[in-house]
Amino acid sequence: FILGFILPHHISFHHKEEKRRRTRRSMGDQKHLLPITLGRLASHLNSLSNKDKVIKIVQYTAQAIQHYAFDDFKTDPRARRINTLFWSLVLHRKLFRYMNSLSDLVTIHRLVNQLKSHDSSETTTDKVDTALLLAKTCTFFVFWLLDNAVYLSMGKIVDFDGSSSAMLSFKLWLFANVINLIRNVRRYVKEKRDEKISGEEKSLDLELTISKDIADIVVALGFSKMAGPHISWGQIGIAGVLSAVLHLYLKWPRGRMKRSTLRVKHE
Repeated sequence: FILGFILPHHISFHHKEEKRRRTRRSMGDQKHLLPITLGRLASHLNSLSNKDKVIKIVQYTAQAIQHYAFDDFKTDPRARRINTLFWSLVLHRKLFRYMNSLSDLVTIHRLVNQLKSHDSSETTTDKVDTALLLAKTCTFFVFWLLDNAVYLSMGKIVDFDGSSSAMLSFKLWLFANVINLIRNVRRYVKEKRDEKISGEEKSLDLELTISKDIADIVVALGFSKMAGPHISWGQIGIAGVLSAVLHLYLKWPRGRMKRSTLRVKHE
């Protein structure tokens, strides 16, 4: 009778202690956002991609202000200046992204080799994830080529009408973002199901990545006109700002938190 009463409580106590130790160990291995310092901020903004996202914030903020702050942006001189700023930043951001197709070409070659390889050290464990990433990268590869052509047209470097190429590029951009959303949702569900995510911070990053995908889809729907009048320029502006802010947050450097800090914080 005594063993029947004490033993379950003893096992339960040790089970809770083991669970607590596993939680501390996983949190110690998990990477957290590093504090903001001037050096880290300068290094963060040295990235060409991050600089592009800062300009993107200004660009889409101008678009949202133009839509919500002015009743008639075609006649108001302030609204026309903001509109000029918006389209000039569109052109400048295309220059930032010029020749991005080369990077995608390298990624396509690597992913194809992973799918074809029979070597266990090179073969990917998740073929579906690799196939989705390959489909997204191939779509972006064609998008970048069209985007470069549109830049040459907008900059009057080549004399041709780039409007049809721009519209096709927007549709490809939408398609690539939908593929990326499917891939990230699948990763999120799979990792939750397999209990591979042991800390809240990493789970939050995946959720924010999915939110960024949705914001990008809203922007692409607006520019491609596939949503018709249901998405306004103001909503496109807000979604563009949200996407850029989430990108900068997700790219901020991470580091491991000291175990002593975790002990004080979580015990």
